[in-house]
Amino acid sequence: MARYESLAVAGGTANQDLVVRKAVEVLKAGGVLGHPTDTVYGIGGAARAEVDRRVAKLKGRSLAESPILRIALDADALRAYFPDLEWTEQAERLAARFWPGSLTMVLGDGSGRAVAVRAEGHPVVRAVLREWKAPIGSTSLNMAGGPPAVTERQAGAILERMPEVDAPVLLIDAGHLAGPPPSTLVSLVTATPEFLRDGAVSRDAIEDCLHGVRP
Repeated sequence: MARYESLAVAGGTANQDLVVRKAVEVLKAGGVLGHPTDTVYGIGGAARAEVDRRVAKLKGRSLAESPILRIALDADALRAYFPDLEWTEQAERLAARFWPGSLTMVLGDGSGRAVAVRAEGHPVVRAVLREWKAPIGSTSLNMAGGPPAVTERQAGAILERMPEVDAPVLLIDAGHLAGPPPSTLVSLVTATPEFLRDGAVSRDAIEDCLHGVRP
């Protein structure tokens, strides 16, 4: 079973600052964060391949089965850290309308590969991102095939069932989250947007936003 530490976000600004500092320490150590999002709990770490593999091991899935997206404060942070991402006019429009928030976009990187990215809206994670000064990797906090955690108790129970890893694991306890659906996942790699997962942002809202925008 995975060993993890849990810190609750409660008690005002001073406590949140403590949680943020601890989260950044874990990121620097190559560790793993169980963290809140706008909808469900996520799990991830520094945006590095070895950390991605660690997260996949915890979930009991391969990276091919459970790709790790990149979350950041905003589109500018993603541009700075991933300069090869292809920001189409459609991507620019959707980012301006729905970020930060529950829309994940898949963008090409000019090499035939694609990267899933999102600007996270949860205030605690945004505080961590500001202190960390870089995007982090993230995916839903669940076991393979299971539902994602919505409460801190569910998140802790899932972490306890995960295998142990040789790195610190920290659960940021933000209480009961808004819950499913998770973020909407849309690919903008081709000229016509492809909806890969329906979620918190409706298809109608996305299609209305893109009306008249060039591919």
